Order: sequence, then structure tokens, then C-alpha cells
Amino acid sequence: QSPARLPERVRSNRFVIVRADPTLWPTPMKEPARGPANRTTSVVIVAAGQSSRMASADATSDTPRKPFVVLEGLTLLEHACNAFDPLADVHEIVIVGHEGDLERIRRMARSCPSMRKVSHVVAGGELRVDSVRAGTQAADASLQLVAIHDAARPLVETELIARAIEVAATRGAALVAVPVTDTIKTSPDGEHVENTLHRSVLWSAQTPQIFAQARFREMLEKARAENFRPTDDSSLYEKYVGPVPIVQGDVRNLKVTTPDDLVIAAAILRSRASSGARRT
Repeated sequence: QSPARLPERVRSNRFVIVRADPTLWPTPMKEPARGPANRTTSVVIVAAGQSSRMASADATSDTPRKPFVVLEGLTLLEHACNAFDPLADVHEIVIVGHEGDLERIRRMARSCPSMRKVSHVVAGGELRVDSVRAGTQAADASLQLVAIHDAARPLVETELIARAIEVAATRGAALVAVPVTDTIKTSPDGEHVENTLHRSVLWSAQTPQIFAQARFREMLEKARAENFRPTDDSSLYEKYVGPVPIVQGDVRNLKVTTPDDLVIAAAILRSRASSGARRT
């Protein structure tokens, strides 16, 4: 099967991007002129999921949601905020939480050093796109960029975020992603494999995903008007603008979904701490 005819999206437990033939894209809007880059950024951290696949891992709560699971001394939410905090380009962090978690998150924002840039805590919606819309609406519209990040990715590194901001500032968007290394199969019925996709054109999407804020707000409103409900943010750009610039990600920027992921994440953090101690 020719890569040009591959489907736009492969459904799996992780987001996968297919690089399609550009001639198949709708006519895109023009990219922003590449003058001096304005990198002022509002960060929207999405922490409003149900955490249904995460068993209880926090002894301080009977039914902890994923953002409050403790990993090597900090909650996942604190780790996520901590990665963005050192960047001068990041002017604020908006946290989108579950309705029942908002007061707890606000208390954390007042007391946790890594959350000092939190400007708003807002309730999420029924779907991810609803939560992203709520967070973006609360963001400072005067800032050039909006970066959408999952609280469930606590291991993102500051250097990677900075690279993504730079690309978004000059090209209008940036998607952190890594090449797929597994062989990906399609199975319409979940019982029989129908086809094998070309691994060379497959990428696994991560976060942050960063966009020119004014345009992203427009895309969110278009999606609402058309009842378009994407499961990741770059899908909006793909639909309404065109191909999204890729920033090479890191396999260690994993999404914590199950208790096993916590074990892996803890090992990565300990390895980073050990490497840092050796360098000093």
C-alpha cells in the first residue's frame, strides 16, 4: 500500500500520526511570516481525565485521580508544572481539572513552588477538546502561543519544551512526537489483522503541542460549530490548516496510564537524579 494512501489516523492506545501526501491535504492557510519570533507562551495543563485505568497509588486518598499520584516525592501535576516553570517564555500556567479537584489544585498552586506560575484553575469538559477549549479561554489572549500539555506526562524536559516553543513561534505550530518503532497493524474487527502500515511514515504524538494562540482559538470554535471532536490537539491544525511541524520528542516523555507506567517513570527520574549528581 502506497504511503500516500495511508489513513490519516491509526487508532491505538497511543496517538499515531501518518505523514500523508501533501496533495491530499485541503488548501491550507498561509503560515505566519517568519519575522522576529514572539515566544510569549500560556501553558494549558490538562488534568481533567477520569483516571479509570490507574489503580489507587496514593495512600493519602481513597480514590486519587492521576494528577495527585505521588512520583518520587512530587505529584504528577507538580512534575508537569516544574518542567515549564524555568522558562522565561512561559508567562502563565492554566490548569484544567476535574470539577471535584479544583479546590485541591488551587491549594497546591498557593503552596507548591513548581506551581507559582499558575494563573487559573478551571473545570474541564466532557471530552478532551472541551477541556482544552476551557483552558484556552481562560488563558491570557495577549500571549502569542498556547502550549497544551497532559498532566499525565510528568517527565517532559524543559529543553524539549524550549525547542517546541521556538518552532511554534517561527512556524505557527509545533508537535512533539517520536518515530514509531513497533510494527503497526490494522484490524477493523479486533480479531483479524488486515494490513501492515509503513513504519517509516508513522510518528507517535506526545505533548506539549504548541500553537499560535489566536489561530488555535479560532480552530477550537470551528470545531465546536462543526461538532468535530478530535482526541489530540494537532488534529485541529491538520483539519483546518495543514501539516503540523514536528519537533523530535523523547521516548522517556511517556504517558502515565497504568501503575506499571509509574514504576518506569520512577526509574527514569532516579536515573536523571543520579546523572545530575555525577555531573556535579
